[in-house]
Amino acid sequence: MGQTDDSSTRDEFWGQVGQVGARRGPLGDADEAGLWPGGSSGYVHVTTPHSGIAATDGLSAAGADGSSLGLEVYIEGRELVDGAEGEGRWLVTALEEAAGALAAAGPDAVTAALADHDLISLEISAGDAPADWVADGRLGLLLGVELPGRPQTIGSVRALSISPLRPSELAVVVAEGAAGRRRLAEALAAQGWYSYADSTRQPVL
Repeated sequence: MGQTDDSSTRDEFWGQVGQVGARRGPLGDADEAGLWPGGSSGYVHVTTPHSGIAATDGLSAAGADGSSLGLEVYIEGRELVDGAEGEGRWLVTALEEAAGALAAAGPDAVTAALADHDLISLEISAGDAPADWVADGRLGLLLGVELPGRPQTIGSVRALSISPLRPSELAVVVAEGAAGRRRLAEALAAQGWYSYADSTRQPVL
């Protein structure tokens, strides 16, 4: 899978989207930093005129054996404009746990999943998520919903959005698999949400 451990490439990508802020470490320990290919984890905050973005910074780095996950992931919404510690903290902690899950899965599993599916779903712990987004202590995530005009690659690696799921939406994914993920992505797009995350968003399915 393609790889990049060049922060300037990521800065160039995000600089075309908005204003790139300071890099930081994780808020908690859910991201399994030691499992990241480069052995440590990092994140960057980006501000656009209408939203804030929290993105992994180096998840695609090459490991000691030269292998790479081949992707960076990000989450975007108005609640992230003021950074990681504000009302969007739940989105940041969801991003960090998703990054940890991907790192733990390893390059082979991630590469296979991306080759087989345009959209990937995960279930993570509830973390800081609002209670009405949680089912049985779990939060569902959909990775890869496209925002029109937003590039899907950073250099040679994938840039995947993360969209939190309402319990009813997660139930559709669990019941229908790939078809459910596609149907959900289409419904998000039809209602104008695309990949934007927002605690006030109502279920689209």
